[in-house]
Amino acid sequence: MEVSALLATGERMVDEDGMVKQAPLATIQQAEYDEDARFKKVKTGLHSSGALDAETRNNAGDMEDEDGDFEIPKAAIKKRKRKEKRRSRLFPSFDVDPSAIKDKINVADLRDLVLWILADGVAPKWLSIYNKLGITHMATILVPGLTPDLFGVNLDAIQPVSISAIASKMPQELTFISGHFEHLWPTRAPGDRTKLFSPMTAFMNSPLTKADKNSLQKNGAAKKNGAHTSDNVPLKNFLMSAEELLDGDYPIHSATVVADDDDREELEEGWVETARRPADQTHEKKGTIMVQNMYRVYGLDCEMCLTTHGSALARVTIVNWNREVVMDELVLPDNPITDYLTQYSGITAKMLDNVSTTLSDVQKKLTSFIYSDDVLVGHSLENDFKALKLRHPTVIDTSVIYHHSRGLPSKPSLKWLAQKFLKKEIQHLKNGHDSAEDARTCIDLVKLKIEKGVDFGTFNPTTEPLLRRLARSAANTSGGAETSSRNGRGAVVDYGNPAQWHGTDARTIVSCTNDDEVVSGVVNSIGQHDLVWARLREVEFNRGYVAYYGLRKERREKTLAGKSGNNAEDTNGSAEDTDAADGKASHGDGDLQTCLINLNQRLKQIWESLPPATAMIIMSGSGDPREMSRLNAMRAQFTEEFKTKKWDEVSVKWTDTENQQLIEATKVARAGVSFIAIKEPTDHGS
Repeated sequence: MEVSALLATGERMVDEDGMVKQAPLATIQQAEYDEDARFKKVKTGLHSSGALDAETRNNAGDMEDEDGDFEIPKAAIKKRKRKEKRRSRLFPSFDVDPSAIKDKINVADLRDLVLWILADGVAPKWLSIYNKLGITHMATILVPGLTPDLFGVNLDAIQPVSISAIASKMPQELTFISGHFEHLWPTRAPGDRTKLFSPMTAFMNSPLTKADKNSLQKNGAAKKNGAHTSDNVPLKNFLMSAEELLDGDYPIHSATVVADDDDREELEEGWVETARRPADQTHEKKGTIMVQNMYRVYGLDCEMCLTTHGSALARVTIVNWNREVVMDELVLPDNPITDYLTQYSGITAKMLDNVSTTLSDVQKKLTSFIYSDDVLVGHSLENDFKALKLRHPTVIDTSVIYHHSRGLPSKPSLKWLAQKFLKKEIQHLKNGHDSAEDARTCIDLVKLKIEKGVDFGTFNPTTEPLLRRLARSAANTSGGAETSSRNGRGAVVDYGNPAQWHGTDARTIVSCTNDDEVVSGVVNSIGQHDLVWARLREVEFNRGYVAYYGLRKERREKTLAGKSGNNAEDTNGSAEDTDAADGKASHGDGDLQTCLINLNQRLKQIWESLPPATAMIIMSGSGDPREMSRLNAMRAQFTEEFKTKKWDEVSVKWTDTENQQLIEATKVARAGVSFIAIKEPTDHGS
């Protein structure tokens, strides 16, 4: 069927101005395919059997070129141009009016754009889309390391900048971006005045509408009224992911799968980590309690005191799933004690009078019966692990699985959780905490969570995973019926184990170790999913942006020693100079140049794999976080030292001057860039 015939039949409606209204893209594409096939017959004069078409011979006449091929009749050329112009009106496109944009877009705006195109979101005010229903797929590629200065764009820019206007300033290696995108969008990353929040979390989580909240609350109430058993919710649902361990400042065990190997540092002197269970060591050998026929679970709590060298372990208590104490040891610190912190720890000088047990003794005893696959339960266990100088990968943190009533990032206290959910008072003794009581309380909270469900204790969730929102929207629009194109609508392609933090609702999860594997995952996924989310990290690694929204404590000293002032060097030793004459960034560093060339090729490869009418978003997520990270590390060190030292004794000072520097550095860290385009039928990489 010709496109013109398609319009004439009423399957396409045209208004008085000649603008085409919405119609199924599949029908258009089939019509275009049929028309293209018929046109090829005109050019070659051949049927599928290879016989020359008599009508074509008559139309072509004697217009045969030197190679024996028939030239295209001029009438056919004009007719085809008219049809191509008509078809161009049917194809989806973005429409931008930079002068109408009064504020910088943010990462959440890009997420909402996805929701509007693929689900039931609200139309954006900053961008218009012609024939939105014609967009068949979306690919969102996160590329940390792309910053406004790299493209010669002012940090304070608000409106989208024409690519043609910055063509001479942007990296010449990125020919793909200059050839396929019309605008650079200055994009604000999530955060506050002194911190940068995770752009992945902002993008991959969708705010709930009031109706959605009410519906989820009703469903949750119905589940709570139903029958429950101890096996209702698998214990593994509460285990901390690798990203949660990193964000929580936990020491990282060698068995933990992380995206960046730098997050797993060498085992320092005096530290230990739990070992893998020997092949001949079964769970039942010691007759211990098994949870859900799979896990040995222990509650852990430590008490600390202050010494001449800072905080040190004074007591460690471990209880099993039945709340029975299996280990309870007082510990004599290696250095002289300056404060027993009795009001918090319950430790007194008399309790430690005859104690000779050392930290090393405790480490040996603990690791003799707790293996890396055993689950340790506690409240903010990162502090206990640091006191024990212990690395362990399998953790349930009650400060994470239960939420504060004010919501994230606030964390609830164990005392409050016990009052709220267990209806009991703990930590009420004048002589401090009871570590056994605290460990038992953590075990009780996990048991309650298994009984009540994952959402119990989360206080009216205000967000849900983006991919879950897409699937739920599809179910609503189809009356709950399953369709091949709308169920399991997303794919997540990322480093490490994406399913642990932002891909649990995806139909496809692709775990990668490098950017080439990411590209392969996107290419193999895009045709079968409505949305593919992926992250390319080579530029990020090269520029030293890793762990940008939470510098781990173990790195603070190294960071402070390696960088100072506003002339902070890149962590890989390279530097970026600024040409004051034209504001153009110098890209003379060979490693960065190579990374940009690789990035260009990878983006081109992804683009070429996209089906026509696929919208592509390239976003940096954030800006340059290095100076912000340095200053935050400096502030954290000052805060920690000032608890036990006088002003003239601390190794770093924190004044209003440093605070203002941090505010300015955070503005730089939150200044990202984005690019948006739709692939047209004849569009290829360059």
